[in-house]
Amino acid sequence: MSKLCVNLPPLAPDYSGVASTLFELGGMIVIHDASGCTGNYLGYDEPRWLGSKALVFCSGLRHMDAILGNDDLLVNRIIAAVNDTHPKFVALLGSPVPMVIGTDYAGIATELESRTGIPCFGFDTKGLAYYTKGVSMAIIALLKKFCPKKADADGKAAAGNSRAINLLGTTPLDFGNTDNVKLFISLFESAGIKVLNSFGMENKLENIAQADEAALNLVVSESGFEAAQYMKDAYGIPFICGTPVGDGKIVLRRVAEFLESGGCKPDKTYALEASDGCEKLLIAGDQIISNSIREYIEELSRRSGKKIAVRVASIFDGVRQIKREGDLVFKNELELRKFLNSGKADKIIADPLVEQLLTAETKAKGVKFFGLPHTAVSSKICWDKTKLFLSKEFETFVKEIL
Repeated sequence: MSKLCVNLPPLAPDYSGVASTLFELGGMIVIHDASGCTGNYLGYDEPRWLGSKALVFCSGLRHMDAILGNDDLLVNRIIAAVNDTHPKFVALLGSPVPMVIGTDYAGIATELESRTGIPCFGFDTKGLAYYTKGVSMAIIALLKKFCPKKADADGKAAAGNSRAINLLGTTPLDFGNTDNVKLFISLFESAGIKVLNSFGMENKLENIAQADEAALNLVVSESGFEAAQYMKDAYGIPFICGTPVGDGKIVLRRVAEFLESGGCKPDKTYALEASDGCEKLLIAGDQIISNSIREYIEELSRRSGKKIAVRVASIFDGVRQIKREGDLVFKNELELRKFLNSGKADKIIADPLVEQLLTAETKAKGVKFFGLPHTAVSSKICWDKTKLFLSKEFETFVKEIL
């Protein structure tokens, strides 16, 4: 019950993260369930589904199949579908019911690959972890299958492009079905920095074989962090975390500095403590995205002379390694509700649905709320309102907060 949601909808689960990462790559995605989880992903977690040609199927799991563990039926159905549709790969994803009976996804994938002759994946997703876990699971599986190179004895990857990067965590669960990821890629390529892969959107299966040639990985959301750690161990590729927001110069500068000198100079911090008598702002959402918005706000506040103390809170799993002192991770809706109404924030940036957690008393005290839609939270309710992070609209949004 630790993740119980009373007012907020359930946050996007792990199988949605896997499916979202694989969606544009030309494979067949099969969710092993009775149709509820497949419907949840396609109807509520995948804004690209309407009008797309992506192959996403439900296994049609029934009571007796679950009780008896009738894997042959599942395998034969998938093979028939492969023969009809000719996908580039097959991905079998788990859900809560087959978790209970201990379905062997890796074993089924091995049999499917042997019988179909195409790459097959088995993901032991359970619907109990957040989508952030699923995204990294999918990226790591793709790398193991299509880019199986390892670092040499010195821990360094083979010589690649010194002006090339990969973007990790670029799914519509974080950035919506908008031009956000296209704008991220354009930002770097206009500066002469090649984007080899964008894991989640705007990518091709054929590009993955080049992933180990990058000089740097940029993790743009929490969902790519675990995959970045894997790539550091497997290929020796370093990584930094940051989402391009506003004019994008903060993250672009860090990436350029790293590619030129093999490291980033620490940005001068302008963080203020709440005890300084300044306004207190809470940004609740994905930690990496929220961190980047905080840095942008701090830079603008320094220029304007406005004093504002900014605290970040992850409503997913958080990334301990990049937290500032005082940052938070809310484990459930109740913890988030208590903090929002504690008087510790004068202004709040979060998904629009979070506003309903504010009490009438809190609103009467003048706490201001600024909605920033996040697909993994508000789903189809707000996904058409997702903001472009690299835009004048976003700059105006931030200036209104200041």
